[in-house]
Amino acid sequence: MSKRFSTKGLKRFFGELKRSKVGIAGFTLFLIFLLLALLFPYIGNMNDIKNWDNLQYWQDNPKAVPPCWATSNQFSTVRVVGEEKSDNLIVRTGEFENFTYKEYSFMYELKNVPPNEIIFSFNINYNSPVYVMLVLIRPDNKTLYLTGNPISGQYTSITNLFGVSPNSYTGSIRLPVSTYINNMVTDNTYILPWLQENNITLPIQDVYRLPSLAFNAIHEVLSPNMLETISPTYLTGTYNWTIMFYSTGNFTVNVKEITALGGCYGIFGTDNVGRDLFMGLIYGIRWALIIGFSVSVISVLFGGLYGVIGGYLGGKTDEILLRVAQIFYSIPILPILILLAIIFRPSIWNVISMLIIFGWPSTAIVTRSMALQIKEETYVEAAKALGASSSRILLRYIFPQVLPYLFASMALSVPGAILTEASLSFLGLGDPSIVTWGRILNEAEIAGATINGYWWWVIPPGLMITLIGLTFILIGQALDTILNPKLKR
Repeated sequence: MSKRFSTKGLKRFFGELKRSKVGIAGFTLFLIFLLLALLFPYIGNMNDIKNWDNLQYWQDNPKAVPPCWATSNQFSTVRVVGEEKSDNLIVRTGEFENFTYKEYSFMYELKNVPPNEIIFSFNINYNSPVYVMLVLIRPDNKTLYLTGNPISGQYTSITNLFGVSPNSYTGSIRLPVSTYINNMVTDNTYILPWLQENNITLPIQDVYRLPSLAFNAIHEVLSPNMLETISPTYLTGTYNWTIMFYSTGNFTVNVKEITALGGCYGIFGTDNVGRDLFMGLIYGIRWALIIGFSVSVISVLFGGLYGVIGGYLGGKTDEILLRVAQIFYSIPILPILILLAIIFRPSIWNVISMLIIFGWPSTAIVTRSMALQIKEETYVEAAKALGASSSRILLRYIFPQVLPYLFASMALSVPGAILTEASLSFLGLGDPSIVTWGRILNEAEIAGATINGYWWWVIPPGLMITLIGLTFILIGQALDTILNPKLKR
C-alpha cells in the first residue's frame, strides 16, 4: 500500500468514482445545488430576501396561493413595474379644456375567473388640486365609470380614491380597487346606476349583498339574476382599467407598480403574507451548504487528528483523550442546542459552532482505532527506527491512511448538520435573521398550513431537505465503497 496520498492515487480514486452510478448521481445533484446557490443573484431576487421580514414589501402579492403549474382555473397574476413598454399598459398625456392629464390604461385577459385584487401604485407630486377618473371598459364594450366623469362636468378629487391631500402632496399613493368597489357608497353611486342602465334591477336583498360581491359582479355576464347564481358566468376577454390624473396646475405622476393579483403565483406559490416561496427555497440552499460543509469539514478534520494523535501516542495521553471524546459523545446535542438557543440570542453561527463542538467525537473514536492498527505496521516501525519524529510519522504515515475515511465521513455528516439546524429552526429556535428551510417550515406550522391545505408551503421545503440529504448520502456511500475494498462487489 502506498504510504502517500499521491496524485496518482487521487486520479485512481476519481476514476473509480466516475464509474460509480451512485457517485455520479450524488455529484450531479450536488452540482445542481451548488449552481443554484451560486447563481441566486441572477436567477433570484436579493431584494426579496433582504425584505423577507418587511411585510409591506409583500403587500402587493397574492396571499397563500398555490403555484400556477398546480392549478388551471385561476387567474395568473399580471404585474407592470414602472412605465416601461408593456402589452398590459398604455400611457397617454394630453390636454382638455383647461386641464392637463396623464392617463394609464391597464389591461388583462380574463379566461375563466377574475383577479382577486387590482392594485394601482404611483409616485406623484403636485401643488394644486388634482382630480382622478377611474373607468372600466369590459370585453362587451360596456363602460363603467367608478368616479366622476370630467366630460360631463363631474370631478372627483384625488382624496376620494387615494386618501391624500387634494391640494399638495409628494410621495407614493396606492389604490386597492376591490376595496374601493366593495363599498356601499361606491356601489350606490356608480355600480347600481350602471346595472340599471343595462336593464338589471336587483332585488333589495341583492342590493345589500352587493358590497361583498361588486368586484366579481362587474366581471360577470350581465343577467337579471346574476348575483343569485352560485357559480357565476364570467365574461371572458380583455378588460381595460383606465385611470386618469388631471389638473389645471403642474403635477408629475409615474407608475410605481400596477398588479392584478391572481389565485396562483410563480413556481412554489406564496405564504400567508405574500412572500414568494421560490425565492426562500432557492436561497435556503446557500445556508444548507454553508451549515453542512462548515460543520462536517471542521468537525471531521478535528476529530480525525484528535483520534490519530491519541491512538499513536497511546498510554495515559490516549486514555485521557478517549475519555474526553466519550464524554462529548454521550451528550445529546439537540437538547443542548435548544437550551443554548433559549439562553442566548439565536444565531446561525452559534448553531454552527455548537454542532462543531459536539460533532467531532464519533470521528475521533474511529480514527483512534485505525491509528492503533496502523502504528503496528512495519513501515511505521521502520520509520521510528530511522529516527523519524512523532509529528512526521503522524502526518506522513498514519494520517494519510485515515484520510479516505475522513472524506466519506465528511459527506455523510453533512445531512446530519442540515437536519439539526432545520429542526432548531422548525422549533422556532433558529436564527430569525436568515431564510432557511427550517424557518419556512416553522412559519408554515405557525400559520396552520397543514390544516388549511397549503401543501405548497410544507412539501417543497421538506423535499429540499430530503433531497440535499440524499445527495450527500449518495456521495458518502460512493466514497465509502471506493475507499473500503471490502464493500466492493
